[in-house]
Amino acid sequence: MIYVGKRKNEIQEKHIVEGILRQIWVMEEDDDNVSKETLYKKFSTEHVDHALDEMTAGKLIHVDGPIFELTKIGRDRARLILRRHRIAERLLHDVLGVSDEVFELGACQFEHFVNEEIVSSICTLLGHPITCPHGKKIPPGSCCLHAKRKLQPVLGPLTKLRSGVQADVAYIAARSEESIERLSAIGVVPGLRFTVHHREPTFVIQFGERQLALDKEIAEEIFVRVITG
Repeated sequence: MIYVGKRKNEIQEKHIVEGILRQIWVMEEDDDNVSKETLYKKFSTEHVDHALDEMTAGKLIHVDGPIFELTKIGRDRARLILRRHRIAERLLHDVLGVSDEVFELGACQFEHFVNEEIVSSICTLLGHPITCPHGKKIPPGSCCLHAKRKLQPVLGPLTKLRSGVQADVAYIAARSEESIERLSAIGVVPGLRFTVHHREPTFVIQFGERQLALDKEIAEEIFVRVITG
């Protein structure tokens, strides 16, 4: 779809406002004061001035001299934007294994276009992570609260499973292409259904007639979905 004229400008302005909201949240997280000068370094002067006028009119921010603070409305909106961004970082980093520079850019694009239903589905797939790859807190969603009530995450690392539990491999968060290729070569790929044969001194899983021993470091990189019922 190609946006032209006024519609294109509206989308661009919306993205700038959302980017500024996220930036203010992040700086408040780090106990930094947010001023025009700090925002000018991230965005263009013209865009910042116009966006701040819009955000003040929309009661998203409160202005106290040179300092900006999020209002309740602004904080609620920024929270959703930040959640989308950091869930995207986890997806791109953990599942797709892209570089830091690439996954950060992708997350910035992701935060503007993906709705909350999709974010909840991705969050569930990832096992409701609580921090992004940089160690920053991911604001929880309703899916996280529901999972907490169930007292069992949908996904988790293989190392969390007890002996005798059956599960499917959901994804592999290996730190290198070599690790993924090695696991793939021995049959450990997404979709593989297996049973934990035993845990000590190494993890041993069984699928079909085959048993496979895995070092703990490797087992921690294999995320699985427990089969219930």
